[in-house]
This record gives sequence, C-alpha cells and structure tokens, in this order.
Amino acid sequence: MKNILATSSISRRFSGLNLTAIALALSMLGSTLWGVWATQALLDLRKREVVTVQLSRIMGDFIEAEARAGRTPEETKQRVQAYLQAVEASVQRLARDGRTVLVAEAVVAGSTPDLTETVRVDVERRMGAIPDARR
Repeated sequence: MKNILATSSISRRFSGLNLTAIALALSMLGSTLWGVWATQALLDLRKREVVTVQLSRIMGDFIEAEARAGRTPEETKQRVQAYLQAVEASVQRLARDGRTVLVAEAVVAGSTPDLTETVRVDVERRMGAIPDARR
C-alpha cells in the first residue's frame, strides 16, 4: 500500500511549497497591506481641519452689487458665471489645503473657524483678473 501523505502530485506543489500555503501567505500579506493603508487614511482624516464659509452672505453681497451696477444682462450673466467659478475655485483650494469646508448655514452648532472673509478676499482677487466690460 502506498502512503498517500508522503507523496504529492506535481499539480498541488510549486517549487516544493503547497499551493494552499502560498495562497494563505498571499492573503495575509494582502490583509496586512490593506490594514496599513486604512490606518494611514484614517490618520489623514484626523488631521483635516473643519471650517465653515457663509456662502449665502458672499453670494448675496455680490448679487446686490451687480444689481446696482447697471450692466447689460449679458455682462451680468458673464460676471455671475465668473464669480461662481471663482467661489468654487477658492473653496476647492481650501479643500486641497487639508480642510473640510462646510456651508455655515448648514452648521447648527459648534466652534469651527469661519473662513468667509478669506474666501471673499480670494474671490475678489480672482475677479480682479477678469476685465470689467464697463471700463
């Protein structure tokens, strides 16, 4: 009688190692790498600063100024589109700098820093690069 435990078929072995052991080792390596990545991602989230921006106030002030400016509808439309793009770019810059930006009107309570004036100044700087059609 042949000892079936002492012999193995070539299809079940790879360079003298059992394929089940290789699969288990690869699974453990993958789990370890995923754990390292997940831990790093969670630590990065803890580093993010949460800030608020009062977008309705910024937009309201701009709309009021545009209403008093006496521009043509086409000029007003172009300036509103440019203003919206400037606001979006400014908020995206804050996000790239490691901040989570919340709309202040949606925050019920808390002591998060308000960066409304920072966004307003950045938007005005961006809008300064856009020529005014009335000049």
